[in-house]
Amino acid sequence: MRPGARLLVVLLVALCAGAVPAARALAQGAGTAAAAPSETDGQINGKRARLVAQGDDILLSTAEADRIGVAYQSGKRVSIGGTTIWLVTLDSVTVGGRTRLAAPAGVVPDIAAYFAALRGNSVEALTNAHAVQAEVGGQSVQAFDLGMGGVMLPIAEARRIGLKYEAGKRKTVGDVAVWLVEVPVRVDNVDVLPMVLVTEPEPFFKAMQAEIDKKR
Repeated sequence: MRPGARLLVVLLVALCAGAVPAARALAQGAGTAAAAPSETDGQINGKRARLVAQGDDILLSTAEADRIGVAYQSGKRVSIGGTTIWLVTLDSVTVGGRTRLAAPAGVVPDIAAYFAALRGNSVEALTNAHAVQAEVGGQSVQAFDLGMGGVMLPIAEARRIGLKYEAGKRKTVGDVAVWLVEVPVRVDNVDVLPMVLVTEPEPFFKAMQAEIDKKR
């Protein structure tokens, strides 16, 4: 397999596996789902609740979160197509007889509106899903977590910290130029793959979405 193809496979796996909780399935399948999935009965933090469960993805409405006392407004706030999702970690979630502890979840004002926003804004969903504060070469940066692919750093951020990205390996994802640079990387105070991809975020995620669409 040629190097560019290997890179693309790694990025596709990383993107498909690493989106925000409750956005992962629809961020991949945006544009294909006719409607939001149905809510089901379960338990959240030991209390009966109505929620959407797709694999390990958990989503509930702000009304339900308020009713059972989930402090979602202290979670990370992300906007997709003008619709807000708060990312939280629940003490426990029980669905279909299976209980998970420290379960990531999303809380949205309106479940149907959230899935409609995902369908209409798949690139924005992918972009926001991976936004992260990281350290590259010991300097704090706004980056995008690509899981097994390391992190993606916008060109402006690379220039701001003086990263000599143009000396790295240049490859392409679709028609988008990407430079690969080996440099120490930390995300959430944890050392990760010492690999930075430097490119322009929006064209990059558009190219990745196009590749994901091809593989459906």
